[in-house]
Amino acid sequence: MSMDQICLPIQHDLASVEDVLRRETTSSVEIITQVIQYMIANKGKRMRPALTILAARMAGYHGEAAATMGAMMEMVHTASLMHDDVIDNAAVRRGRPSANAQWGNQISVLVGDFFWCKACEIMVRHANPRILKAVTNTITATTEGEVLEVVKSNDINITEEEYLKVIQLKTAVLLSTCCQVGAILGDVSESYETAMKRYGFDLGIAFQLADDYLDYEAEEERLGKTTGTDLREGKVTLPLIVALKRADDTQRQSIKDAALAKAITPRQFKDVLAVIKDHNGLTYTADLARHYIAKAKSHLEPFKPSIEKDALLALADYVIERGE
Repeated sequence: MSMDQICLPIQHDLASVEDVLRRETTSSVEIITQVIQYMIANKGKRMRPALTILAARMAGYHGEAAATMGAMMEMVHTASLMHDDVIDNAAVRRGRPSANAQWGNQISVLVGDFFWCKACEIMVRHANPRILKAVTNTITATTEGEVLEVVKSNDINITEEEYLKVIQLKTAVLLSTCCQVGAILGDVSESYETAMKRYGFDLGIAFQLADDYLDYEAEEERLGKTTGTDLREGKVTLPLIVALKRADDTQRQSIKDAALAKAITPRQFKDVLAVIKDHNGLTYTADLARHYIAKAKSHLEPFKPSIEKDALLALADYVIERGE
């Protein structure tokens, strides 16, 4: 099932998200408006707003604030993407030139900050201290995750536990908070709110693990970036961590040479991919992603049957199936 099919029950709400994004991110500075319009137009699948809205609807909330909060979470996400691209010196984002490739690092960082500021404006106006606390804690966590990733860049000695900590902070916490914000809007019990948070958290881990193995073997059109981007950016992700743990000295040295190279040759990438496949790095990562998807879906068991619950279950399957 495609993301569009999954989101059919909330397509009106997602259209409202686009309206909120356009309305709430205006600026009197022309170049800020240009960059914002560029980023909003290159919208991806809007998974974070979808999670926020579906969680709110499943929690019994049917007001307009679901779309507003969904847009706010997308602003937080977009800010992180823009900062991430600057750190990685990424030239492509979702199949198009990245903002930093178009306007430079300085503008890209500042417009990312602008998105964060606008997200905070929405939260203050909404005046829900629980949402404000959850989202500001999330911004802190994603920043910590980004710093940890920079520190561990090109580190072939990074452990699986250390890597999982990075993706928990960088990716999982944000998806968890999207679901939590929806639950808060529905004013559900603490146990139900916790269940929604855990669903989003485990979904986020699985989502990043799926990205890890897709980066090594997905079609570039499907991935929206060049295959092997993680390795070229010095990111030692789980498929590589598994291979390094199981490889012999010669194989480890070839991986180390590639990870530390300023520019990886096609032959180097091919050799590294062969080592990863030889030691089942991709299979291990895919299996772990499926494990977290099963955990995520189990957190939805306390909720009564609904269209929104079905959509969240389907979204969990989509995270894995998008690469198959």
